[in-house]
Amino acid sequence: MENSALQSQRSMSSISTAAQSSEQHGAGSSSNPNEFVNQGLLLWNQTRQQWVGNRRLNSQRQKTREPKIGWNATYESLLGSTKTFAQPIPLGEMVDFLVDGWEQEGLYD
Repeated sequence: MENSALQSQRSMSSISTAAQSSEQHGAGSSSNPNEFVNQGLLLWNQTRQQWVGNRRLNSQRQKTREPKIGWNATYESLLGSTKTFAQPIPLGEMVDFLVDGWEQEGLYD
């Protein structure tokens, strides 16, 4: 058991070192040719950064954005058909809408 824990620790150390190395030298290049570089992790982090973007700007946009669901929307009018929405509805707004509807119907406490 100690051997597998030691191997895991080495793997995590290699991943951490590889991430730092790629940030300093560019993705894929390494100062030690025998050093493991997790290319999948590097690509995932890069893709995630593009997807998430700058969180501060995104949170400011969300605060100033008008709600997508109208104040007079009903559960049936919103979810009673198979038509797609004209524009994406933020998850938080949809959750709030559903919880409000469930509370009114006594389905959610």
